[in-house]
Parts: sequence; structure tokens; C-alpha cells
Amino acid sequence: MFILEEDKKELETAEETSSEETAVEPIPGKTKVEETTPEEKVEDVKEEVKEELKNKEATVEKTKEDSSEEALIPAQGDAKVEKKGVPHTSEPIAKEFLPGNFNPFARPINPRFANRRKIETDLETRIVKVKRVIKTTKGGRRFKFSVLVVVGDKKGKLGYAIGKHIEIPEAIKKAERAAKKNMYRINIVGDQDTIPHEIIGHHGAARVMLKPAKEGKGIIAADVVRTVVELAGIRNIYSKNLGSNTAHIIVHATVKGLTQTKTKEQFENLKAKMVPRKPFSFKLEADKKNAPKKEAK
Repeated sequence: MFILEEDKKELETAEETSSEETAVEPIPGKTKVEETTPEEKVEDVKEEVKEELKNKEATVEKTKEDSSEEALIPAQGDAKVEKKGVPHTSEPIAKEFLPGNFNPFARPINPRFANRRKIETDLETRIVKVKRVIKTTKGGRRFKFSVLVVVGDKKGKLGYAIGKHIEIPEAIKKAERAAKKNMYRINIVGDQDTIPHEIIGHHGAARVMLKPAKEGKGIIAADVVRTVVELAGIRNIYSKNLGSNTAHIIVHATVKGLTQTKTKEQFENLKAKMVPRKPFSFKLEADKKNAPKKEAK
């Protein structure tokens, strides 16, 4: 394509004018904006947040001061003015009348059964015997397990019970609960930790002799009597089984014998309470026989 020289000059002048129009002239009074790094941006945000928090705290303090001033202003018809520094609302009454451990959602406990609900953690349990029990019914045979359990704290408290269930662990739990409800107190005397005197415990066909022993003798007893005596807290004792060998009856007999023992102080209290008996004489009996009988009307 052929272009004249005049047309070339016109095109060059048009390009120069367009480039001058597109060039941005600097605004008077403003400098170029420098690009900020990400660290500087984070610092700017932190400063803005701090300023906002300060403004919020100032507004909260102003509202508190306004509320306190309103509380101090007496109402219409009231001559009394509250003192400065004292809150206008009274303290809750519950703090004065209710205990610190008060729980409104707790279930009320009857004081008669409060002791039963206490869980005694110091008690130790031992299984004396486990046997299987069969009950024949119309539908067939029913198998259960019977467990004899002895419970004690080795400080003079003792209990025993039998539990029956289809499973052995459940039977043990059942017997343990029943034993904790029926506890006995046993007298332990001296540094030897023995019984006060000799005694024979009876229950059914079982007879168990219990005799105090000196320090160092230990527990001379069979398996069943040993478990009962150890859980009671006795360290030195002689014992002899004089009757039946069934474990349940032996436990009954040993516990009866241990509970029937009495200390010296208990015997003295019994003697003080005893009423003195009148002396017997043959003369008084003879006078009663020879006395004249009253005539019937």
C-alpha cells in the first residue's frame, strides 16, 4: 500500500498527542504510595483492635458511672439517700440461710436410711464358699450359684451373708450388699489383739471353741474360722471345731461366739445393774407355812 508523506506526518502527530493525553500528571500535595509488607499489615490490624478495645472499655465505665449515679438519686417521695460505694441491690438471701453445699436438684434423703446409703470403702470382702444350687420346677431344672461372703474392716466390724444368682459375679455383689447392711461389733482386747475370754459359739449342729492367745501365737484355726477372725481384726487366737463341718453353720457359730464376748468394764456394769437378792433362811419359809390361812368369805 502506498502512503504519501503528508499522511505519514499526520499519523505521527496523532500518536504524539495520544501519548501525552494518557500520561498521568502527579497530583499536587500527594506523593507516591509505598507498598507495605505483610508484617506491617499485621501490626496495623493489631493496633486497630487495641483501639477498639479501649473504646469499648471506656463506654462500659461510662455506663457503670451513669447507673451508680441513677441509683444514688432518691425516688420521688423518698427522703433516704443511699451511701456512695454501696450497691443499690441487696445481697442474695440464700447465702445467709442455705448451707454452702446446698444442691436444689439433689434427691432428698430420709435420715432414717442415711447410714444405709453410705459406701464404706475400708471394708474388705472374702469369698468363703461357692456352690451350685438346683431347683426342680414344672418346666425343668433351674441352676443357680450360692456364694457365702464375709465382710470386715479389721478393726472390730464384721458381717456375712449369702447371695444367689444365675451368674457368680452377680451373686457375689448381692451377698456383699446384704453383708454390709448387717454388721456386728466385736470386742478386741489388749496389744495382743485377741478376745477377752474363752467361749464356745453354738449354731445348729456346729460348735466352735474360741480361746485367747498370747502375742506371737498367731491364728490357730481352720480355713472358715480363719477368714472370719482375720477380717474381724484378731491376730492371736486358738480355735477348735467341735461339731458340723458345713461352712455356713461354722460362720454363724463363730460370729455368735465373738459377739457374746464381754470386756471387764462390761461385766462391772452388769454387776452394778444387778438387783441384790434377799438372803434365804429356813425360818422365813417355815413361818410362811405355819401362818394362818385367811378364811374365805
